[in-house]
Amino acid sequence: MPYENEKSMYPEVVKWFTRILSLKFPNASVSVHDTSNVVLSKFLVDKRLHKFFPNYQTFEIEVDITGIVISGDDAKLGFVECKLNKISLRDVSQLLGYSRVAQPVVSLILSPAGYSDSINFLFNIHRRDDILYYDKNKLIHIAKWVESRQDIDYASLLPKGSQLI
Repeated sequence: MPYENEKSMYPEVVKWFTRILSLKFPNASVSVHDTSNVVLSKFLVDKRLHKFFPNYQTFEIEVDITGIVISGDDAKLGFVECKLNKISLRDVSQLLGYSRVAQPVVSLILSPAGYSDSINFLFNIHRRDDILYYDKNKLIHIAKWVESRQDIDYASLLPKGSQLI
């Protein structure tokens, strides 16, 4: 049964993203939250996590799903944006802006509809993967979400040849 709205995707994506971050950071404490209705800076203060992010006051962004990875005195963020329609360049640009501001260690955009033809041409034909970078070794990943498996379609993962873990 297709999702009614983006919010109905969140519980499944939260569970999946928790698993992904736990595999990527096996010795860390991982928590993943629906942060779609709260500004990230406020969320971090409310959860008493702002101490890990000196520039948290600049995080005036609303990310659908936020992962927190804590290891000792260090913490990292992970972002997932969920879309119901095909992922467009506008959607990628939104997450690129969020990622440039907060520098998450993982940044993804997912949709059960996959991505648009223009995204396909841009990244698979013209190989413009450079657009996805928000820091030297950090880039946005784009993938189709498969509701029946509650996982991404790894064959759809952009940029091609990249890995989440």
